[in-house]
Amino acid sequence: MKSTIEQVESLDLSLFEKIGSETSTEDRRSLLAVQRATTRRHKRYVYLEIGSHLGGSIQPHLVDPRCSRIYSIDPRPSQQLDDRRELRVCNYENNSTERMIELLRVIAPNEVSKIQCFDNDASELDPSQLMDRPQIALIDGEHTQKAALSDFRFCNKVINNDGTIVFHDFGIIFPAIRKICNALDEKNLKYIPLKLEGSVFAIFFDAETVRSDPYLMSLYILHKNLLLYYPLIHRLKSILPISVWLKLKYYYNLWIRSRMKNNNQSL
Repeated sequence: MKSTIEQVESLDLSLFEKIGSETSTEDRRSLLAVQRATTRRHKRYVYLEIGSHLGGSIQPHLVDPRCSRIYSIDPRPSQQLDDRRELRVCNYENNSTERMIELLRVIAPNEVSKIQCFDNDASELDPSQLMDRPQIALIDGEHTQKAALSDFRFCNKVINNDGTIVFHDFGIIFPAIRKICNALDEKNLKYIPLKLEGSVFAIFFDAETVRSDPYLMSLYILHKNLLLYYPLIHRLKSILPISVWLKLKYYYNLWIRSRMKNNNQSL
Protein backbone atom coordinates (compact mmCIF):
# COMPACT_ATOMS: atom_id res chain seq x y z
CA MET A 1 0.00 0.00 0.00
CA LYS A 2 1.28 3.47 -0.91
CA SER A 3 2.07 5.95 1.83
CA THR A 4 0.29 9.31 1.80
CA ILE A 5 3.49 10.98 0.59
CA GLU A 6 3.69 8.55 -2.33
CA GLN A 7 0.01 9.19 -3.10
CA VAL A 8 0.58 12.94 -3.24
CA GLU A 9 3.65 12.45 -5.42
CA SER A 10 1.63 10.39 -7.91
CA LEU A 11 -1.38 12.77 -7.75
CA ASP A 12 -3.53 9.91 -6.51
CA LEU A 13 -7.13 11.14 -6.63
CA SER A 14 -8.26 8.50 -4.13
CA LEU A 15 -7.11 10.98 -1.46
CA PHE A 16 -10.41 12.76 -2.13
CA GLU A 17 -12.69 9.73 -2.12
CA LYS A 18 -13.93 9.60 1.49
CA ILE A 19 -15.81 12.93 1.57
CA GLY A 20 -17.65 14.36 -1.41
CA SER A 21 -16.89 17.85 -2.71
CA GLU A 22 -17.86 20.08 -5.61
CA THR A 23 -14.58 19.40 -7.41
CA SER A 24 -13.98 17.64 -10.71
CA THR A 25 -11.26 15.12 -11.52
CA GLU A 26 -9.25 17.94 -13.10
CA ASP A 27 -9.77 20.19 -10.06
CA ARG A 28 -8.50 17.49 -7.71
CA ARG A 29 -5.43 16.78 -9.82
CA SER A 30 -4.64 20.50 -9.81
CA LEU A 31 -5.06 20.83 -6.04
CA LEU A 32 -2.82 17.84 -5.44
CA ALA A 33 -0.21 19.28 -7.81
CA VAL A 34 -0.03 22.46 -5.70
CA GLN A 35 0.31 20.33 -2.57
CA ARG A 36 3.04 18.22 -4.20
CA ALA A 37 5.01 21.21 -5.46
CA THR A 38 4.78 22.90 -2.07
CA THR A 39 6.07 19.84 -0.22
CA ARG A 40 8.94 19.57 -2.67
CA ARG A 41 9.99 23.06 -1.62
CA HIS A 42 9.23 22.81 2.10
CA LYS A 43 9.52 19.99 4.62
CA ARG A 44 6.49 21.26 6.53
CA TYR A 45 3.60 23.47 5.52
CA VAL A 46 0.40 25.07 6.82
CA TYR A 47 -2.87 24.95 4.88
CA LEU A 48 -5.65 27.56 4.93
CA GLU A 49 -9.05 27.05 3.38
CA ILE A 50 -11.91 29.52 3.04
CA GLY A 51 -15.17 27.68 2.45
CA SER A 52 -14.82 24.13 3.78
CA HIS A 53 -18.42 22.83 4.02
CA LEU A 54 -17.96 19.04 4.56
CA GLY A 55 -14.16 19.09 4.40
CA GLY A 56 -13.76 17.42 1.01
CA SER A 57 -10.72 19.45 -0.03
CA ILE A 58 -9.17 19.23 3.44
CA GLN A 59 -8.78 15.44 3.13
CA PRO A 60 -5.35 15.28 1.40
CA HIS A 61 -3.84 17.75 3.88
CA LEU A 62 -5.33 16.03 6.91
CA VAL A 63 -3.53 12.77 6.13
CA ASP A 64 -0.29 14.36 4.90
CA PRO A 65 2.25 14.19 7.76
CA ARG A 66 4.05 17.22 6.33
CA CYS A 67 0.99 19.43 6.96
CA SER A 68 1.39 20.74 10.51
CA ARG A 69 -1.69 22.96 10.75
CA ILE A 70 -5.00 23.37 8.92
CA TYR A 71 -7.07 26.55 9.20
CA SER A 72 -10.70 26.36 8.09
CA ILE A 73 -12.63 29.62 7.71
CA ASP A 74 -16.35 29.24 7.00
CA PRO A 75 -19.26 31.26 8.44
CA ARG A 76 -21.42 28.15 7.90
CA PRO A 77 -24.48 29.74 6.28
CA SER A 78 -27.50 27.63 5.36
CA GLN A 79 -27.77 29.75 2.22
CA GLN A 80 -25.40 32.10 0.40
CA LEU A 81 -25.00 34.04 -2.82
CA ASP A 82 -23.55 32.05 -5.71
CA ASP A 83 -22.92 33.36 -9.24
CA ARG A 84 -22.86 29.76 -10.52
CA ARG A 85 -26.59 29.31 -9.93
CA GLU A 86 -29.41 30.66 -12.08
CA LEU A 87 -31.14 32.06 -8.98
CA ARG A 88 -27.76 33.19 -7.59
CA VAL A 89 -28.35 31.35 -4.31
CA CYS A 90 -26.89 28.07 -3.06
CA ASN A 91 -28.30 26.07 -0.13
CA TYR A 92 -26.14 24.22 2.39
CA GLU A 93 -28.12 21.89 4.61
CA ASN A 94 -26.74 20.89 8.00
CA ASN A 95 -23.70 23.06 7.38
CA SER A 96 -21.77 22.91 10.65
CA THR A 97 -18.19 22.67 11.81
CA GLU A 98 -19.13 19.76 14.06
CA ARG A 99 -20.42 17.75 11.10
CA MET A 100 -17.25 18.42 9.09
CA ILE A 101 -14.97 17.42 11.97
CA GLU A 102 -16.85 14.17 12.52
CA LEU A 103 -16.53 13.26 8.83
CA LEU A 104 -12.81 14.03 8.90
CA ARG A 105 -12.36 12.14 12.18
CA VAL A 106 -13.43 8.95 10.41
CA ILE A 107 -10.54 9.39 7.94
CA ALA A 108 -7.79 10.24 10.43
CA PRO A 109 -8.95 10.32 14.06
CA ASN A 110 -5.51 11.25 15.38
CA GLU A 111 -5.04 14.19 13.00
CA VAL A 112 -8.17 16.31 13.46
CA SER A 113 -6.46 18.12 16.35
CA LYS A 114 -4.36 20.02 13.81
CA ILE A 115 -7.51 21.66 12.40
CA GLN A 116 -8.46 25.09 13.76
CA CYS A 117 -11.87 26.35 12.65
CA PHE A 118 -13.24 29.87 12.48
CA ASP A 119 -17.01 30.15 11.97
CA ASN A 120 -16.67 33.65 10.55
CA ASP A 121 -16.29 35.45 7.29
CA ALA A 122 -12.60 36.05 6.60
CA SER A 123 -13.20 39.81 6.55
CA GLU A 124 -14.24 39.60 10.22
CA LEU A 125 -11.01 37.95 11.37
CA ASP A 126 -7.88 39.59 12.66
CA PRO A 127 -4.93 38.09 10.71
CA SER A 128 -3.06 37.73 14.02
CA GLN A 129 -5.54 34.99 14.99
CA LEU A 130 -3.62 32.69 12.64
CA MET A 131 -0.50 31.89 14.63
CA ASP A 132 1.23 30.12 11.72
CA ARG A 133 1.54 31.60 8.25
CA PRO A 134 0.01 29.33 5.58
CA GLN A 135 2.02 28.05 2.66
CA ILE A 136 -1.16 27.20 0.71
CA ALA A 137 -4.48 29.06 0.83
CA LEU A 138 -7.58 27.87 -1.03
CA ILE A 139 -10.39 30.35 -1.70
CA ASP A 140 -13.60 28.39 -2.21
CA GLY A 141 -16.21 30.23 -0.16
CA GLU A 142 -19.02 32.38 -1.50
CA HIS A 143 -18.78 32.09 -5.28
CA THR A 144 -19.09 35.77 -6.15
CA GLN A 145 -16.54 38.23 -7.46
CA LYS A 146 -16.99 40.51 -4.44
CA ALA A 147 -16.32 37.66 -2.01
CA ALA A 148 -13.31 36.43 -4.00
CA LEU A 149 -11.72 39.89 -3.77
CA SER A 150 -12.43 40.13 -0.06
CA ASP A 151 -11.11 36.63 0.65
CA PHE A 152 -7.96 37.33 -1.35
CA ARG A 153 -7.26 40.47 0.69
CA PHE A 154 -7.30 38.35 3.86
CA CYS A 155 -5.20 35.56 2.36
CA ASN A 156 -2.68 38.05 1.04
CA LYS A 157 -2.19 39.37 4.59
CA VAL A 158 -1.54 35.97 6.14
CA ILE A 159 0.11 33.91 3.38
CA ASN A 160 3.80 33.12 3.65
CA ASN A 161 5.99 35.28 1.42
CA ASP A 162 6.70 32.29 -0.83
CA GLY A 163 3.22 30.78 -0.55
CA THR A 164 0.46 30.06 -3.05
CA ILE A 165 -3.11 31.35 -3.14
CA VAL A 166 -5.51 29.07 -5.01
CA PHE A 167 -8.99 29.88 -6.35
CA HIS A 168 -11.78 27.48 -7.25
CA ASP A 169 -14.41 28.23 -9.95
CA PHE A 170 -12.14 30.37 -12.10
CA GLY A 171 -14.79 30.57 -14.83
CA ILE A 172 -17.10 32.47 -12.48
CA ILE A 173 -14.69 34.77 -10.67
CA PHE A 174 -12.07 35.43 -13.38
CA PRO A 175 -12.87 39.20 -13.54
CA ALA A 176 -11.95 39.41 -9.84
CA ILE A 177 -8.75 37.47 -10.49
CA ARG A 178 -7.80 39.90 -13.28
CA LYS A 179 -8.30 42.81 -10.86
CA ILE A 180 -6.12 41.04 -8.30
CA CYS A 181 -3.33 40.46 -10.82
CA ASN A 182 -3.52 44.07 -12.03
CA ALA A 183 -3.19 45.27 -8.43
CA LEU A 184 -0.16 43.03 -7.85
CA ASP A 185 1.41 44.36 -11.06
CA GLU A 186 0.89 47.94 -9.92
CA LYS A 187 2.84 47.12 -6.75
CA ASN A 188 5.61 45.50 -8.86
CA LEU A 189 5.25 42.27 -6.93
CA LYS A 190 6.76 39.11 -8.35
CA TYR A 191 4.35 36.23 -8.82
CA ILE A 192 3.23 33.61 -11.33
CA PRO A 193 -0.50 33.56 -12.21
CA LEU A 194 -1.39 30.12 -13.47
CA LYS A 195 -4.59 28.53 -14.75
CA LEU A 196 -4.49 24.88 -13.80
CA GLU A 197 -6.75 22.10 -15.01
CA GLY A 198 -10.47 22.22 -14.32
CA SER A 199 -11.73 25.33 -12.54
CA VAL A 200 -8.57 25.98 -10.54
CA PHE A 201 -6.38 29.08 -10.73
CA ALA A 202 -3.35 29.80 -8.57
CA ILE A 203 -1.10 32.72 -7.77
CA PHE A 204 2.39 31.48 -6.88
CA PHE A 205 4.59 33.95 -5.01
CA ASP A 206 7.55 31.60 -5.42
CA ALA A 207 8.55 30.84 -9.02
CA GLU A 208 10.58 27.82 -7.91
CA THR A 209 7.42 26.12 -6.66
CA VAL A 210 6.21 26.04 -10.26
CA ARG A 211 9.61 25.19 -11.74
CA SER A 212 10.04 22.25 -9.36
CA ASP A 213 7.00 20.44 -10.76
CA PRO A 214 6.83 19.28 -14.42
CA TYR A 215 3.03 19.16 -14.28
CA LEU A 216 2.84 22.82 -13.26
CA MET A 217 5.52 23.82 -15.75
CA SER A 218 3.65 22.16 -18.60
CA LEU A 219 0.51 24.08 -17.65
CA TYR A 220 2.51 27.30 -17.45
CA ILE A 221 3.77 26.77 -21.00
CA LEU A 222 0.19 26.26 -22.20
CA HIS A 223 -1.62 28.92 -20.17
CA LYS A 224 0.84 31.74 -19.44
CA ASN A 225 -1.21 34.25 -21.49
CA LEU A 226 -4.65 32.88 -20.69
CA LEU A 227 -5.84 35.93 -18.74
CA LEU A 228 -5.50 37.99 -21.91
CA TYR A 229 -7.82 35.88 -24.06
CA TYR A 230 -10.08 34.25 -21.48
CA PRO A 231 -12.83 36.92 -21.82
CA LEU A 232 -13.32 35.70 -25.41
CA ILE A 233 -13.67 32.10 -24.18
CA HIS A 234 -16.19 33.25 -21.58
CA ARG A 235 -18.16 35.08 -24.26
CA LEU A 236 -18.28 31.98 -26.47
CA LYS A 237 -19.59 29.96 -23.52
CA SER A 238 -22.45 32.42 -23.05
CA ILE A 239 -23.60 32.40 -26.70
CA LEU A 240 -23.04 28.80 -27.81
CA PRO A 241 -25.64 26.06 -27.21
CA ILE A 242 -24.67 24.05 -24.13
CA SER A 243 -24.24 20.85 -26.16
CA VAL A 244 -21.80 22.58 -28.50
CA TRP A 245 -19.91 24.16 -25.62
CA LEU A 246 -19.56 20.85 -23.77
CA LYS A 247 -18.25 19.15 -26.91
CA LEU A 248 -15.69 21.93 -27.45
CA LYS A 249 -14.69 21.69 -23.80
CA TYR A 250 -14.25 17.92 -24.11
CA TYR A 251 -11.94 18.21 -27.11
CA TYR A 252 -10.09 21.12 -25.55
CA ASN A 253 -9.36 19.02 -22.45
CA LEU A 254 -8.09 16.19 -24.67
CA TRP A 255 -5.82 18.65 -26.45
CA ILE A 256 -4.55 20.01 -23.12
CA ARG A 257 -3.71 16.53 -21.84
CA SER A 258 -1.92 15.72 -25.09
CA ARG A 259 0.11 18.95 -25.02
CA MET A 260 0.95 18.43 -21.35
CA LYS A 261 2.20 14.93 -22.08
CA ASN A 262 4.44 16.27 -24.86
CA ASN A 263 5.67 19.14 -22.66
CA ASN A 264 6.49 16.79 -19.79
CA GLN A 265 8.56 14.62 -22.10
CA SER A 266 10.57 17.65 -23.24
CA LEU A 267 11.18 19.09 -19.74
